[in-house]
Amino acid sequence: MRTQIRKWGNSLAIRIPKPIADQAKLREGELLEIEVASEDALRLQRVGEIPNLPALLSRITPENGFDEISTGPEVGKESVEW
Repeated sequence: MRTQIRKWGNSLAIRIPKPIADQAKLREGELLEIEVASEDALRLQRVGEIPNLPALLSRITPENGFDEISTGPEVGKESVEW
């Protein structure tokens, strides 16, 4: 199946036809790594899932976390009661 390279801002883009996307089980928003395989071939590979906020927060441990940082006295209506 053929597709055409188009300009997208300062970059170039290709549109992946639906039958190819379906066969590769690609979904909108997936991350792909692209590299030059040879002078006339490109290689695309899935990088993995885009983590959501709960997944990112679950990676925080006492070893890689940080203590609170003081930014000075409260100014205006920024006081928060926990």
